[in-house]
Amino acid sequence: MKRFKYSAKKILTLVFSLILLTSCNDFLEVDSKSKFTESGVFDNLDYATKQVTGIYQAMTEANLWAYTYFYAHCDNDIELLYANNNNGRVSIAHYDTNTGTSLLASTWNELYKHIERANIAIDNLPKSPIWTGEYEKEAKRLYGETLTLRALFYAELISYWGDVPFLVKSSQAGDDFNVPKTDRDSIYEYIINDLRIAEEYVPWYTEIGTTERITKSFVKGLRARLALAYAGYSIRNKTFETRRGRYWQDYYEIANQECRELMESGRHNLNPNFEQVFKNFHVYIQDLQYGEILYEIANGRLYSGLVTGCIGMAHSVNPPDPVYGRAQGEIRSHVGYYYSFDKNDKRRDVSVELYDYSQPAFAGKQRPLNNVVNFRPSKWRRSWISPSMGGDLKESQYTGVNWPLMRFSDVVLMFAETENEINGAPTQAAKEALMMVRKRAFPQSLWTNKVNHYVDSVSQSKESFFNAIVDERAWEFGGEMIRKNDLIRWNLLGDRLDKMRDNVDKILNHPNEPPYDNVPTFLFWKYKEDGETMEILNRDYRLPSTPIEGYTRTPWFGAYPQSNINSFYLMFNNVANGYDKTENNHLYYIQDEIILRSNGVLSNDQIP
Repeated sequence: MKRFKYSAKKILTLVFSLILLTSCNDFLEVDSKSKFTESGVFDNLDYATKQVTGIYQAMTEANLWAYTYFYAHCDNDIELLYANNNNGRVSIAHYDTNTGTSLLASTWNELYKHIERANIAIDNLPKSPIWTGEYEKEAKRLYGETLTLRALFYAELISYWGDVPFLVKSSQAGDDFNVPKTDRDSIYEYIINDLRIAEEYVPWYTEIGTTERITKSFVKGLRARLALAYAGYSIRNKTFETRRGRYWQDYYEIANQECRELMESGRHNLNPNFEQVFKNFHVYIQDLQYGEILYEIANGRLYSGLVTGCIGMAHSVNPPDPVYGRAQGEIRSHVGYYYSFDKNDKRRDVSVELYDYSQPAFAGKQRPLNNVVNFRPSKWRRSWISPSMGGDLKESQYTGVNWPLMRFSDVVLMFAETENEINGAPTQAAKEALMMVRKRAFPQSLWTNKVNHYVDSVSQSKESFFNAIVDERAWEFGGEMIRKNDLIRWNLLGDRLDKMRDNVDKILNHPNEPPYDNVPTFLFWKYKEDGETMEILNRDYRLPSTPIEGYTRTPWFGAYPQSNINSFYLMFNNVANGYDKTENNHLYYIQDEIILRSNGVLSNDQIP
């Protein structure tokens, strides 16, 4: 299958030689001098396409959609970073930034650089010769894609900094580049309306056969997600109150309508095999049969994509795993998340596992986790990559594994959530949506109990159904880095961090008390016939410590020495150690260099 790789070096070289767009020389200033005029670039469909390709490229940059994206969405009740603050990406995860924290300035600059590129395209495409006539459909598609990318970049800025400068026209000579902040409600209202326009111009994925470019499905899904972000809670600049967007009820309606239309389009289904959804990324194919992936960032093998390295199951780093290659897996999860799943939920052992490949003495072989801090999001695994990246490629961090920005199950659960909110109780449609997701999660033989009876039991009130949605989204999307923003918009970040700590404490320090009295004290395991993959006998129940013939016995939680548990708590205390539940300080500092360049226009009025 031909893959649309936006990060390909040859394409980018041509793009930049054509338009020579540079980063900011002054605050938000972009110099667009070129031997081509801006408008001239858009006189030609090929050149215009390459210019828009350059905007897509932003999401393959390590310091934008990998390091900052992963760590800024970390430290919630699923995805964690066990490390000491370093005034860099660790501090970003731990809500402990200051005006000199590294990565934040480059992230701000990169986002605005690509917004400027988007503004140039949005300004010029409607005035270009290709806007009408033979290439009209393609030109308007580029326009819709660019509106969507700009909305996506502004949504990231808002999630990091709250109110931010808002520019929707490209820079011109004589412009005042010292632009004050715009209230985020106004920005959301503008870009959500932009997405309504973009829907008319971009095709369905079934019409173009790829999910590596923006399609009508993703635009509708993104419009729903941003409408819910607007309708949800966030800390406000200057007043520091935590509140909803000003017209929040209307935006629940928008989200509901977009999700309903997408579900009723008949173009998308859930892949019946949850594990296969993620294995497909590792073998570099797009699953177009079911249409579960609405949009995936197109990375390039060996030159972009930190998936499996930055996030994913750990492999030996020093020395690198010779069979599958190195994978540090800095982002972690925890035992409480693993045992929050029903033991029959097929999503559990895909999302987080009891083993990894991190022990150098067992190259290319699974081994039980040897420390309580070693749980990791496991939807991303270097062992799944094919062709393998061991051997001569074992040192490479860039795997080219694509990153999904949205799946159809997200739309289904947003629909259930909005139905419940708008109607004051779960409607039949809301219940059926939740059932759809749970049917994939459980064997059909268990649907009566785990799907039908469960959904009925949580549908007794608006509150109980909402809480079920909160839980279901945790089980469905763990390791996909959307949990933090969900918790913020629900105003549940602090409560869920507290609950996570309480659950882990119960497992470690009260192992004989329900509901965790079945967590194993020892794991009994053996290798399967391939000599690499493990069969674990007792994931969900305890066995006596007596050896079992044919199985290796490994100490597990109830048998860990106190020194191991103490080590865990030293690490665990770093998680979200800068977060103050009373202040809800989930936003970041704007960096000194940016404030200085703004000549006093900008300040950190978002920090309590």
